[in-house]
Amino acid sequence: MSTGNGDQGRPDGDSKVASSDYLSPKTTLVPGDSQVPILEPLHTACSLHGSVTSMTDFESSWHGHYHNKDKITVFRDKTHERYNSESTDSETELDEDEEQFPEGGVRAWIVTFACFCGLIACFGLLNATGVMENYLQSHQLKDQSSSSIGWIFSLLLFICFASCIFSGTYFDRNGIRNPLIVGTVLHVGGLFGMASSTKLWHFILSFSVLCGFGNGIVLSPLVSCPAHYFKKKRGTASALATVGGSVGGGLFPLMLRKFFSMESETDPNYGFVWGIRTLAFVNLALLTIAIFLARERISRIDDEPKRKESKLRYVLRVYLLESFDAKAFKDMKYLTCVIGTCVAELSLCSVITYYSAYSISRGVSQSDSYMLIMVINLTGIPGRWVPGVLSDYFGRFNVAIATLTLLGLVMFIAWLPFGTNLTNMYVISALYGFFSGSTFSLLPVCCGQISKTEEFGRRYSTMYFCVAFATLVGVPITGAIIGDKSQANYQHYKIFCGVTVLFSAACFVVSRFFAVGWRWKKF
Repeated sequence: MSTGNGDQGRPDGDSKVASSDYLSPKTTLVPGDSQVPILEPLHTACSLHGSVTSMTDFESSWHGHYHNKDKITVFRDKTHERYNSESTDSETELDEDEEQFPEGGVRAWIVTFACFCGLIACFGLLNATGVMENYLQSHQLKDQSSSSIGWIFSLLLFICFASCIFSGTYFDRNGIRNPLIVGTVLHVGGLFGMASSTKLWHFILSFSVLCGFGNGIVLSPLVSCPAHYFKKKRGTASALATVGGSVGGGLFPLMLRKFFSMESETDPNYGFVWGIRTLAFVNLALLTIAIFLARERISRIDDEPKRKESKLRYVLRVYLLESFDAKAFKDMKYLTCVIGTCVAELSLCSVITYYSAYSISRGVSQSDSYMLIMVINLTGIPGRWVPGVLSDYFGRFNVAIATLTLLGLVMFIAWLPFGTNLTNMYVISALYGFFSGSTFSLLPVCCGQISKTEEFGRRYSTMYFCVAFATLVGVPITGAIIGDKSQANYQHYKIFCGVTVLFSAACFVVSRFFAVGWRWKKF
């Protein structure tokens, strides 16, 4: 076996094997105390070495990087530094063997469809919070202030995004099925509990805590899994999967609107109870599809328990202490990307939570306010898909910056001065829904562009752990800005949401600068 440069060890006369087919020495590790480079491509290794007569022999001889067309398992030596983001080439995407990505095929698209179904339930619930907030404010919790009710949805978002960090780490190491099963049970159970809730603390325990944990456990694996099958088309695949959030966000308010209007002489909350229960059954069916069809392709086996370390301590160390990728923040590209995502999510959650209440303050009926939420989410379908497709041609960061900037302009040029009547609000809702769609589809892809594929789940989870703290304080702050629901305070609410989204665009500009500088290129 050759140990020199890429030309050594290449058989004479084999001009058909290009140097680009050879793996980089830095990419393959053999468990033990040493790092052993493998310069030959895996698909030609058997023919180049007479001592290895089959791929099975090759796999048993070199355990550092097992790979076949269906699944890749990356082994890492526990003494080897996992990933130093500062040493990567900032000019390009991370050095990964493109032959490892199918870029399509039946299995890849089935997995994307499964994630699409799961995200209908996951993101769809988050996009329907405005309808729920508006109903609770006028029924079960009519004696509570807007700020107090806002804590229900703020805690939901906080727990949802914070719990992503644990499921993301587990997904990177063990796969997608177990997180989906556990998350589905908690998600559906929380909704059934919410249906029977009547007091503020009831809603916090059932919806915010239980359903929040369930949503967060399934969120990270569902968003991360399509990236295992696509690299060049990753923007398109992620956009198609996250379109499920807009589908759910469009259909769920319409469904809940019908149920919330139902009345019963024996139960004043009859429509609410059965609306939430129906939502639970629908989400159970969708998440079950994801459980059976979604499968990871790249799994990581990192390190074994340290010497004299109990299994419990090993689990706590791996899934609690090391699940937060603090070292990643040394990379300025990643740090500014995280800040931009936090601020964008803060703006989006603040808008969607109080959008229905704002519309009613302008004389719009409760039924029409639900329709406006539906318009936002339905126009978010092309708003997620179109930027995702464009990002594969013009660059993920470039398109994300453009859509965030245009979203800010919509809020300042259209919503702030003209959001005063139903006709204008329909137009504004359609524009807002389209340009805000990229927040869910592109920002995770931007994180993936500056991360290794097998590290994406952990980095994505770390990013949304930070988002959790932003939304925890952001939604109640927005409720405090609205205060007594005067029109002046609602204007301040719109300004706050517009400023935060423009600041997010600026953060992604800075992140792009640290990656490729100021010059124009696809990135």
